[in-house]
Amino acid sequence: MGTAIEWTDAVWNPVTGCSKVSEGCRNCYAFGLHDMRRKALLEGKKLPKQYAKPFTEIQLFPDRLAAPFKWKKPKRVFVNSMADLFHKDVPDDFIWSVFDIMAKCQEHTFQILTKRPERMEAMLSGRYWRDLGTSTRPFFARIIKGEEREGDVPFLPNVWLGTSVENQKAADERVRHLLETPATVRFLSCEPLLGPVDLEFTAQFEHPDNEGYGVQAIKGIDWIIAGGESGTNARPLHSDWVEGLRDQCEEYGVPFFFKQWGEWVPFNQTDTFPGHKTESIKMGNITCWRVGKKKAGRLLDGQEWNQFPDGGERDASRT
Repeated sequence: MGTAIEWTDAVWNPVTGCSKVSEGCRNCYAFGLHDMRRKALLEGKKLPKQYAKPFTEIQLFPDRLAAPFKWKKPKRVFVNSMADLFHKDVPDDFIWSVFDIMAKCQEHTFQILTKRPERMEAMLSGRYWRDLGTSTRPFFARIIKGEEREGDVPFLPNVWLGTSVENQKAADERVRHLLETPATVRFLSCEPLLGPVDLEFTAQFEHPDNEGYGVQAIKGIDWIIAGGESGTNARPLHSDWVEGLRDQCEEYGVPFFFKQWGEWVPFNQTDTFPGHKTESIKMGNITCWRVGKKKAGRLLDGQEWNQFPDGGERDASRT
């Protein structure tokens, strides 16, 4: 399924539903979208059956698992834009079924984003992907728990793993689990960004690369997405917060993608004064105006930031 999400080409939702776990979930777009469509369904409009149940009820759709086989062109695919694959109510076996499909669809790049990286780490650590492909059979792999054999790899090369980070508290709690999870690409989605995030030194924890003291977490991250919040109750994004992340990425050579300002735009990021009647809010040394997502745009310091870990930018021909 195509999507308007700027950093991916398609969404794939074999699971729907979620529950809120942190401040970044307060105005979750998926909750709002589901509730709106559920209301329309109850009013008699024809919509998919998933909207008959509350969003807090996890729903599995085995019939959607085969969808990637039908896509003819290579895509970047956001896995479960309307759910969290590692939610506690998603059975282990179903998660492995999703990974099995990804292993068999090497032409696509799958992007998994979770607010529950501790479960992701627990499930994926200590396991290896064994390539069982032959010259006469399409690539597929099997996950093996236990002893590693020659040719096994600790991750699928076409699967990117990420966690959501809305503020420093979330970074300190979640990044450690992401860094301990084997992956070909590890990324952060700092959207909605609700405060400054210092990834040069997060909370101290044990890690092979830091010898037990303040970890420079950004050295283990391959991509950072940042953006502001949109919607009726959106909170503003201070330009210092996103510039701080961008500057850390530039210093350490990490690709940076700025998705949007959201509902509000800081006065130092626009050349057009929206008028005195426009709602505004003071955030320290910055005033933010409420102009709507479209007018706020996605220029940071006068330019778009569309970097990807594979060196490419979004290509409309991939959709």
